[in-house]
Amino acid sequence: MRVGIISPNYYAEETGNAVTVRRVERHLKELGCEVKVFATDRMAGEKLQGAVAEFAPDILHAFHAYHGGRMACVLSKVLGIPYLVTFTGTDIYNALCDQRNLELHGALRGASRLVAFHGCVRHRLAKHMPSLEERTAIIPQGVDLPVDCTTLPPAEEGSFTFLLPAGLRPVKNVLFPLEPLAALYAAHPQVRLLLAGPVLDKDYAAQVMEALERYPFARYLGVVGHDLMGDLYRRIDVVLNSSLSEGGMANTVLEAMAYAKPLLVADIEGNRSVVKEHVTGLLYRDSGEFVAKAGELLADARLREKLGKNGKAQVREHYSPDKEAVSYLNLYREILQAK
Repeated sequence: MRVGIISPNYYAEETGNAVTVRRVERHLKELGCEVKVFATDRMAGEKLQGAVAEFAPDILHAFHAYHGGRMACVLSKVLGIPYLVTFTGTDIYNALCDQRNLELHGALRGASRLVAFHGCVRHRLAKHMPSLEERTAIIPQGVDLPVDCTTLPPAEEGSFTFLLPAGLRPVKNVLFPLEPLAALYAAHPQVRLLLAGPVLDKDYAAQVMEALERYPFARYLGVVGHDLMGDLYRRIDVVLNSSLSEGGMANTVLEAMAYAKPLLVADIEGNRSVVKEHVTGLLYRDSGEFVAKAGELLADARLREKLGKNGKAQVREHYSPDKEAVSYLNLYREILQAK
């Protein structure tokens, strides 16, 4: 089977969409598919159409309903091939609710099937477009289990480090942890915060850089290659997610669990779909809860160990990239048989 993937990102390897697409591409190829990715941030218009036509896929698979789905919809009409769309985050939590929604509706209605990472995303779609709920399949994100989970020495001796892996843009809300962690740092000077991720919004990134100057315990690492993130996870103590929304489950949350790291995450739908309170991590609703739970993790090594162990077991049982790829392949076959 020849599968053409339409993705808003691919060459910026550290973005969530690129991580997802590269994983799915790799595992589909292992199943015998011929796969080619067309990144809309590198190619558009007639050039993209020509490249897809030359590849001659049997089916198109768009990631991100707005940035990928709209292009897949156009290509489907021109080339006469079916397409499906996987929701990845801002498409379901933002684009359906703002000025982009009319364009988005067309892309979704034209798709043979839709895919959500979790039932909470399908439920949200049903509130806006109830007729599409039955056409939406649930395929959880996969995550590759690391070969080596051995703890490495901390980047700074004697430190207790929180890691926030996220692109710098408003929806990731990376400014939030600074003030509550400052309160914790006042009582526990070993506290550190590391931010790692690409600049995706220059204005917001400028605000982050300005804010970091006021918090001596915090440091921005810049872009850390996905192949180097494993060593970073192994050197830190707790992984954070402060997002305002996530498309069912964040890659970084699943990766932290794969590395047996405890989580402290915002109490939002996408995080609740993966993180269970005091089982695989801790959830917070405001700065007061953040400080209290960050302090709990700092003080209780046994709790950190329990959360990390449970998280790794959950990833191993429920988030297999092999199962993810097989589920997509079965869906492709179902779509093509119905033509």
